[in-house]
Amino acid sequence: MPITEIVSTKEFFDYEAKYTPGVTNEITPARVSPEIEIKCKTLSSKIYNILDCKGVTRIDYILRDNELYFLEINTVPGMSKNSIVPQQVRAMGGNMTDFYTQIIENSLL
Repeated sequence: MPITEIVSTKEFFDYEAKYTPGVTNEITPARVSPEIEIKCKTLSSKIYNILDCKGVTRIDYILRDNELYFLEINTVPGMSKNSIVPQQVRAMGGNMTDFYTQIIENSLL
């Protein structure tokens, strides 16, 4: 999945920044270097495997001075049209029906 960059007009990404239209811009794919993208995806994969996760998760970081700082893992991320995961699926050229089908089929293996 592509990385999503969250740019807030506020100093902190608080409730208002998250839920008030126009306060935050979500950019998918994120404007990061290929090195940061690889580092983020590699670290996310390690965290996912260490925690023995299943299905879809969202792992959040802060990127500062080309260093990733792990914040949290969301094991039940939102799936509304405007949520991050559906945005990432659309950025890959996919649709949610196929995405859910793949998740279900993979869980049956």
